[in-house]
Amino acid sequence: MEPSKLPLEKVFFFVAGIIPGFIALLIFNLVAPGSFTWFFTMGFLGYKTKLGVMLLTAFVVGNSLTTFLDRLLGGVGGYLGARMAKEPYVPPTSVKVAPWRDTRWRVALKRRLGTQAPKDTMLISEGIFDIRVQTVGIMPEAQRANAMAELNREKLEAEMNDLVWAGWYEHYHRRVLTNRDKWGVQQHVLHGLNFNLETTAVYALLSTPFVPGLRHWWCIFPAVFWTALLFAEQFAAFGRFKDPWSSLGEQIEYLSEEDIRESLPEQT
Repeated sequence: MEPSKLPLEKVFFFVAGIIPGFIALLIFNLVAPGSFTWFFTMGFLGYKTKLGVMLLTAFVVGNSLTTFLDRLLGGVGGYLGARMAKEPYVPPTSVKVAPWRDTRWRVALKRRLGTQAPKDTMLISEGIFDIRVQTVGIMPEAQRANAMAELNREKLEAEMNDLVWAGWYEHYHRRVLTNRDKWGVQQHVLHGLNFNLETTAVYALLSTPFVPGLRHWWCIFPAVFWTALLFAEQFAAFGRFKDPWSSLGEQIEYLSEEDIRESLPEQT
């Protein structure tokens, strides 16, 4: 299997789990000094075996901690998402300026959907609608009914099309914010290291009140820094998810790349 086909995110994420696991074992040894002395004094085990067991233990403990923190953050995100769902519904048609009406985005989506793309119409504003109603009012009486019916049909069709465009925008908004297919090796490595260092920081910070040996500035400062970075990243991610405009450029790029990939001939 080629290296590019490996699940790099999972590989580096799990391997970096040794970091919080090793720190957790050190903290445990601070709480109960000499806890691992019996293990290192076993004469029938070689140093390579002992090192392998310690690394495996740190790997298991570390990934347990990162999994717990990841699930906890996911639960918080789910709770916030549920709270957002309870907010008063705002129809997309009531938004005066919306990203799903961007011409560039609509062109990219139409190329992606082909014949399944909704009709490219724009909403009729209330001011324009009132002017056109007044125009209908000065028409001959025999033409007013049909003209008014046509105007209402045009307005309703534009609103229905706008709802469909908004639905597609929401679909790709979620996709591009969670898409990591474009990540390179460096980004996967940084993600794995960052989250495991943040997990280490949270564990160390929570242990500080109970472990006097951690109450030093050179322990507390890095823990506070990485914990603050974790909350900043989560806050920024939630803000991007909540703001539909945040993904407009990425959606255009993503849809354009999808269109290019589909147009390329298959290589045998």
